[in-house]
Amino acid sequence: MKQISVSNKCNGCGLCVMNCSKYLRENAEGNAEFISGCAVTAEDINIVNKVVSECPEHALAVIETGSTQKKGSEGVKEVISHLKKICDDLSVKRINNADVKLNKDDYYIAAPWSTKQFKAIYSSESAARSAAREEFNKLCYSESAYRPVLKKVFVEYKLKVLKPYYTCEDTENSAYYIYNKKVREVLADAYAEISELLGGSKKIPEGWKDFSVYYAENDWMIGPIKCFDERSTNSGIISELKSSSYTSLDYYVGQMDFDYEEQYEGEGLFGQSKYKRKWYFSGFENSAEEYVKDLKDAIGYQSDEIEDGAVRCVNSALEDFEKKIKAEFMKKIKELEEYVK
Repeated sequence: MKQISVSNKCNGCGLCVMNCSKYLRENAEGNAEFISGCAVTAEDINIVNKVVSECPEHALAVIETGSTQKKGSEGVKEVISHLKKICDDLSVKRINNADVKLNKDDYYIAAPWSTKQFKAIYSSESAARSAAREEFNKLCYSESAYRPVLKKVFVEYKLKVLKPYYTCEDTENSAYYIYNKKVREVLADAYAEISELLGGSKKIPEGWKDFSVYYAENDWMIGPIKCFDERSTNSGIISELKSSSYTSLDYYVGQMDFDYEEQYEGEGLFGQSKYKRKWYFSGFENSAEEYVKDLKDAIGYQSDEIEDGAVRCVNSALEDFEKKIKAEFMKKIKELEEYVK
């Protein structure tokens, strides 16, 4: 059968689309593309040849396509045989860690800031140190502090990296779309070729070439990917962080500064002024920034294991998807065999 080939010389002028809209359309980039599922008819060949010859960039050509040189029912059998081979050979590519990298530097973690530092309100250095320890634990080191931080990182990782594997719709952002698109193009070409081979003797329903295989939004196969952020609580990151004495709570508190100021407390006996030492802590932000750096390093140390978990979830879904799409593809072929009997 005859179809129109569009080369990368096309500059999107739109002339061919305007004059040959039966066979050509504008793609997302604004360039011309051949409408799959069509075959240039004998009645239209002269018009098509004229459009091809008038292309200013010489980007168009009429080419012979199809999977058979035979005619009639013998050609149809060969087309169906070709479809079965494509179905058998269809393979959904699995991923590895490189496809789902967790780069710690891609995720921003804000260092907490304390409103209590520089406040000279503590009666002793030990009281100021105790207050600093309590503040650092509350804002950085406790589970209630680090859990939402890790949750945020995992949510962003899921959205930045894993989203294509749980996006189940016709969009380039879906890992499943490319396979649906490929099968649709194959079915459309087979539809056009068989329609031409059969002439007006039999008619295949146009809806036969419609094809869409995706997971449902709540399908259990993509559940572990959609909910991957739930792994933040057992990711091993905090265990890694707290594995060194240089990342202990006491270490971070020990990096802060503790000092006092003399505060006037009135006059004592014989009119002498009375002063009392009031202690405060400072340097909280520096310790918090060091903690954030250490936390991100811990994320980096655990990234391989986190990626391994993502790979297992994704590949499980891709393996199951391959079975589903091949089964639906074969179902289409069986329907075609019934239509052309």
